[in-house]
Amino acid sequence: MKKIRYYYSSMSKQVFLILLMLLVAVRFFIFQLVIKYDILGKASLYNVPATVAMNTVFVLICIFLLIGYRLFYTKFDEHQVIYRNLLLRKEVSLDLDRLERAVLSKRGIKLYTKGSESPSMFIPFFRMGVISPAGVDEFYRLLKAKEIHIEKQFVTLPGHGKSKKIVPTVYSALALLTLASLTQAVALASAIVKQS
Repeated sequence: MKKIRYYYSSMSKQVFLILLMLLVAVRFFIFQLVIKYDILGKASLYNVPATVAMNTVFVLICIFLLIGYRLFYTKFDEHQVIYRNLLLRKEVSLDLDRLERAVLSKRGIKLYTKGSESPSMFIPFFRMGVISPAGVDEFYRLLKAKEIHIEKQFVTLPGHGKSKKIVPTVYSALALLTLASLTQAVALASAIVKQS
């Protein structure tokens, strides 16, 4: 079976999330140094378990956002198509021989069976990332080869056109701000270690 996979929307988003995780780790290290050396004289007042839990949850959320696109994919062959959502443990399959028409909208692919007014299956273009154009193209060719009526509502696959270029720019700016904050945190941690 062939696959339609998702991949990260931009490399700058990935870099931003990695820098954010490093920033959380360094700030947690600074917090541990403050408690260990009792820098402010009030180390006993800090809620260490809550801080550990909060930082752990934050790092886990960043990891989830970093690799979450891998939890979704679509498999297909000449006879059936299967959409899998591993996050919700959900699987939807459809027999392609019963398919009457397909609508490729700006949000995803809607597959209609014979005599159905509502879509029997929906393959989204965005699931914590963007869909692979190669996989969509192979699926499109398969639908054409099976002589299924196709209605295409876009020129360029959503998430891959010129309008997508703003997203990496925003994530690049966020990554630079996070890097600046990370540099300050590392300098503070090294100053605390040298003084102690």
